[in-house]
This record gives sequence, structure tokens and C-alpha cells, in this order.
Amino acid sequence: MFLAWGVTGAGHFLFESFNLMRRLAKRKDVKVTTYLTRGGEEVVKIYGLWKFVNKISDGSYYSEIFTEKAEGASSPSAGRLAKGVYRGLIVSPASANTVAKIRFGIADTLISNAVAQALKSGTPVLILPTDQRLGEFETRLPRRLDREVCKGCLPCPSERACLTGALRRVGGKMWIDLSLCIGCDRCEVACLFKAVRFGDRIRVKPRSVDVENVEALRQMDGMKVMGSPKELRKAVEGLL
Repeated sequence: MFLAWGVTGAGHFLFESFNLMRRLAKRKDVKVTTYLTRGGEEVVKIYGLWKFVNKISDGSYYSEIFTEKAEGASSPSAGRLAKGVYRGLIVSPASANTVAKIRFGIADTLISNAVAQALKSGTPVLILPTDQRLGEFETRLPRRLDREVCKGCLPCPSERACLTGALRRVGGKMWIDLSLCIGCDRCEVACLFKAVRFGDRIRVKPRSVDVENVEALRQMDGMKVMGSPKELRKAVEGLL
């Protein structure tokens, strides 16, 4: 059986989503097609998960990786969802931007287009939004460099260890350009003063408009809004 999985540009729920994707991909009777928006591709790389994408979707038929960057504006692979061959489309994590587009019928990204095609064919859509309810919640940051801890070493071991040139010297101290970061952790291991950190937790507060958009999705036919990764896991198991 085939499942389509859409990943958008959100870090919240990202690791939980990948843990579930990996569990599904290990089943002999399941193939997972991964769809990545531009933001999704960037976030997956920043959080060091790109290698896992290639294990989840190994490139065999219906186990491909489709990226918005490669697909272009027409998103031809999203047309697969219109054929009704997938047991379901899971969008997790779903950023506030993606939720807003889906609510108002805007299909100008790979994921919002895939959702539109799935709903037209009667393919169930399970979506796990990041910004679900008013009030603060805790989320994890990608790798960052604490400039208060950084000593501005010359040469900088972390800069030398970086494979992509993501570390730059600004004002005498180092800074990570996340647009180039691939989350490999080489800079973190190399830093002598532990200035590079990963997974710092911060508290954020959703906007009321984002919460309203999620509630609107709950009223859409064919759409099931998940309240947590645990709820998503149970719903996916129900599809299989």
C-alpha cells in the first residue's frame, strides 16, 4: 500500500513526524512517497534529517522524494493524488503558512497542491498543524552558535570542520548561516568551548489567525486535523 507524506517548513513536531515515517517505511507492505515544500526541504536539512528522508523514500516506485524546487510551479507529481492510488496523504508538520493556504484553497506549493488533488479524489488527508491553540507551547531550535560563549578563536575549529561554509565570522565572532547548514553536527563537536548548541527549547505563542485557520480546516470534508503526534500515529494506523 502507498502513503504520501508532506513535510513543510516547520521545526515543531518534525522529529515526531520523522519517527513515525521511519516506522512506516520499515513495514514491508508500505511505501512512503515524501513531498517537500521549499521550506520543508530547508528545515529537514537544517535539523540534520536529510539522510533519513533518503532511507524512508529510497527512490523505488512510489517511494520517491519530490521537492518543490525540482517540481517547479506546476507540481506534476501532485497529480498522483488525483488518481486515488494512495491510502492517505499525511501533512506533518504543517506550518501556519500551509494551513492558511489550504483553508483558502490556494494551491501554489507542492503540498497545498497535493492536498487539493487528494481531496478531489476522495483520498483522506491527515494534517498535524504546528499552531493549534492559543497559549504558549515549547519547541526546539536548530543548531545555533551562542556568541556570548564564542571566543572568536583564530583559526576557528568549527569553521574548519564545516563542510558547507555555513560558519562565518561576524564582528570577531562566529555565526551560522542556516541557509547553508546541513545539520551534520561537525561544528558542534569541533567547538572547544561548547558555543555551538542544538535543540535549545524556547516558548512561542501562536497568532489568533493561525488558530482560526486550523479550526476552519476541521470543518473541511475529507480533512482530519490531528491534535498531537500520538493522535496522528493512531489515525495513520487506522488507514493501514
